[in-house]
Formats: sequence, C-alpha cells, structure tokens
Amino acid sequence: MKIYRFFSILSVMLVSLFLVSSVLAATFDPINRTAASTNLFVDWDETNPEMIVDIHWKGSPNLTNSAVVGGCPDPLEFFGNSWVSIGEGTLNFIFYSLVGWGTTGTWNDLGASQIRIQSISEGCPGSASIPVVTQYHIFDNGPRADTMTVLRRFRFGRDPFPYDLRPYIPRLHPSSSFSQVLHPDATGTVLITENPSLCPFGCEVVDWNGTWYAIHDPTSGLGLIVVRQPSGYNASLWVDQDAASDTTAPSILLHAPTKGFRGNVTEQETLCFYDETTWTPSLTLPEGCH
Repeated sequence: MKIYRFFSILSVMLVSLFLVSSVLAATFDPINRTAASTNLFVDWDETNPEMIVDIHWKGSPNLTNSAVVGGCPDPLEFFGNSWVSIGEGTLNFIFYSLVGWGTTGTWNDLGASQIRIQSISEGCPGSASIPVVTQYHIFDNGPRADTMTVLRRFRFGRDPFPYDLRPYIPRLHPSSSFSQVLHPDATGTVLITENPSLCPFGCEVVDWNGTWYAIHDPTSGLGLIVVRQPSGYNASLWVDQDAASDTTAPSILLHAPTKGFRGNVTEQETLCFYDETTWTPSLTLPEGCH
C-alpha cells in the first residue's frame, strides 16, 4: 500500500511539473528586455522601452528593422511604433509620434509571460506627449503557442485628440520579400491581396471586414497575421511600405470620433507568426490565432 501510494504521489508530481514547465516555458529577461517561447524570440531596445529591434521565428534571421528619420536621433520607424500621419507634401501634412521619436519609459516583467511598458514620446518634432501603456502576453502552450497578444492604451485625458491614428505598427523586413498584404473583403467571403509597394505614403483600405490582415512573403510562405479585437471605434486597414527601414508596415487605422479621442483609448491585437507548414493563405486562420 505504501509503495502504491508513493508511486501515485510521484506520478502526480511529475505530471504537475510537466504542466507547470509547459505553461511557464515563455520566459522574459527584464535585464536584457527579451522574451522567448518555443519558436519565437523578441528583443526590445535597452533605451527605448517600446522599440522591438529583433524578432526571430523558428530560427529565422531578424524579421524586422528600424530607421532614424528626420530631425531627431531616436529611431522613428520600428516594430511597434504608433503614428498619426495625414496628407502629403509640406502644406497639408500632419504628423504626430505617439510611440516613436523621443520615447522613454519603463519595461516591467509582470510574471505569467507578460510585460508592461509605460512610455511617452517627448522632445522631438511631432512628439505627441501622450502617456501610453503597452502590455504583451506571449503564449507557449496549447493552440495559442507562440502567439503574442498586445494591448495598448493611450491616455488622452480631457483634451480632444482629433486625428485618426495607427495604434500599433508591425514591420517586417525586407519589404521586397514581404511583398503582399492579405485580408478578407468587407463581406468576409473573399481573400484580397494588396501590393504595399504601390503605397509609399500609405493607402486606406475600406473593403475590409475589420477582423484581420497578414503580412506575407509569397516565396517562403513566412508571415505575420494580425487579428484585431472589436472595440467601440470605427477602423479601416492602412497598407504601407517605408523605405527608410525597408519594411512592409500595414496597420489598423482608428478613426477619431466627431469630438476626438478623449480619456483612455485601448487597442488589442494578436500577432501570429506562421510559415508554410502552419498556414496556407485562406480565410481560415490557424488554430489559436484569435
């Protein structure tokens, strides 16, 4: 009886250790600001807490890039930045950097495979000086393994912010490889392929059902699906390609209400990296990508 009980307890302990190691396999290093799951590695800049400088998926080379642009020494284009950019030329162009130029703040490991970043963009041309909180959660077990959820909150306060904004801009490099942006049409029944090289200043896409889009390399089959959670704000898809960082950089475009954004505005998206073994472009997303 004692031997049976001993092995029963030992079995339970081994199963428990397996489950714990499976759940906690996504690791965060707050000193070097890195996160890793089984197939995904993400590295944030040690100075700018919001700037993702390195992404590897299944041993790939770095999938992103950044660039210093304009009159500020800090990079403006990087994976995870946030902008307002309206119009072309010098007379009617409006630009604000909500996450980008002059961004400083804190990067904190919350445990349970989550981090929280508190930041503000100040001191550079176009810095919006709006407090921002960004929270990441990386999964490493079950159907959602290797997916990354990002929740970003803008604290606009009482003063209205009247501009449409791009709350989170993922970037894949090089743009010549990631040459397609895929998305469902407005009815959700047709898969549409956009050519971002035709949008060096950005193109708004309204024939979209508001659910997801993908940045796709048609040669290797590698890419990133971005799934948007519904919110109370009207949104369209913004297709873009930026020459300075040589990145394909589509994003959600949040439309400002009639009286502008006020108080806290939250955007939540799930980022799912894929290759030809995990997803063939279609209207059906991989299991766990939601």
